[in-house]
Amino acid sequence: MAQYFSLLILSFVMLVGMSAYFWHFYKLKKKNRDSYKIPIKDILGVASLFLLSGTLFVYSLLDLPNVLADKTKQYNGNCEIVIFSNVRGGHQEANFGNHSISFPENYQGAEEGSYYCEVEYYSRTELGKSLKLYQSKGGKLINNK
Repeated sequence: MAQYFSLLILSFVMLVGMSAYFWHFYKLKKKNRDSYKIPIKDILGVASLFLLSGTLFVYSLLDLPNVLADKTKQYNGNCEIVIFSNVRGGHQEANFGNHSISFPENYQGAEEGSYYCEVEYYSRTELGKSLKLYQSKGGKLINNK
């Protein structure tokens, strides 16, 4: 749940920041009476970041009722665990069918490979809440942490 709220807060801060930057930039140019001289690259850069942060904020906001009500979807079946590492920690995904559920890196000690999974996740953002991995259906629980 912390991953969801950090995404929501980050996108909101970006949206407000881009709005304030655009407003400040416009007021500065208007004060100098050269608002018609705003370079198109500046307008496109700020507008694209504004649209990106706005889209990310609305996308994550749609799942807020599910997160607050702790309403999750469940999946039981075969899945593949994929780990993405980077300097800031990365993440791992449980891939099954058309869905790719995200978890923090090294979530419950899971390693890459194919498993039988029991996953709880939030439907819109596809952020995982819990993950249980088995060797096979009815087999031994692997990530018992």
